[in-house]
Amino acid sequence: MLKSQDIVVLLKVHSLGSAWTYDELAKSLETSSSVVHGALQRCEECHLYHAKQRKILKGALEEFLVHGLKYVFPTKVGALVRGIPTAHSAEPLKELLMVNDDNAYVWATGSGKVKGQEITPLYKSVPKVVENDSLFYELLCLVDGLRVGKVRERELTMVELKKRLYE
Repeated sequence: MLKSQDIVVLLKVHSLGSAWTYDELAKSLETSSSVVHGALQRCEECHLYHAKQRKILKGALEEFLVHGLKYVFPTKVGALVRGIPTAHSAEPLKELLMVNDDNAYVWATGSGKVKGQEITPLYKSVPKVVENDSLFYELLCLVDGLRVGKVRERELTMVELKKRLYE
């Protein structure tokens, strides 16, 4: 059974490309190597990752993200908090949609500069680890766009997600 952190690990693997070790991956996500190893094992069992080739099965991942993610890892919009923008409140969706700043979605963090409605990230360290990897941050924001977006936002999100997965 997949855990939400497994999707975070897969997206980080995608953003790092082929040059990574379990230790580097774990440090970049502020977790342990055993968490990363377990995540990739579960992803292989679900046919989202091929361990021997160290390759994400992008078609399967895309299908799962677009059609299954919001059912398996649903999110509830929470209270107003300070945090880091996500979903349609962050790039690349923010530039594509007319977004009212009063309806911002954020991952809660004390260092956040935007006030908005809280969305729980897929993994607890996400707000801390997205700063140094713009592709990883965009992917996670797009994933949140799929989790909370309405039909129009989801359609735009799917297009942007495909661009980033198949670049």
